[in-house]
Amino acid sequence: MDLVISDPEDILKISSAFSSMTRINILKITSLEPKSITELSNELMMTKGNISSQVSELEHAGLIEIKYENGEKGIKKIIKSKYDKIIILLSSDSTNNSFQESKE
Repeated sequence: MDLVISDPEDILKISSAFSSMTRINILKITSLEPKSITELSNELMMTKGNISSQVSELEHAGLIEIKYENGEKGIKKIIKSKYDKIIILLSSDSTNNSFQESKE
């Protein structure tokens, strides 16, 4: 699914989510397949706390889906990127919808 953004406020919200290479990497990894916090922590060689913080930022921006599953030591978060493509329209004649989802 694609996300098309044209509203300046929404562009700012999304761009702040991209201000961290860790968050970009999380989006890239989870666009291929869902991952747990532990799996992301291992792949990115970062602490679970740092990954959790970055995931929270992506969730706040509306860029990921989170599901909960039973794990070995309790409930675990499974993270999946919502979009395959994010398009930012800067022209003034852009669509009236600030957030527009399309399936291509």
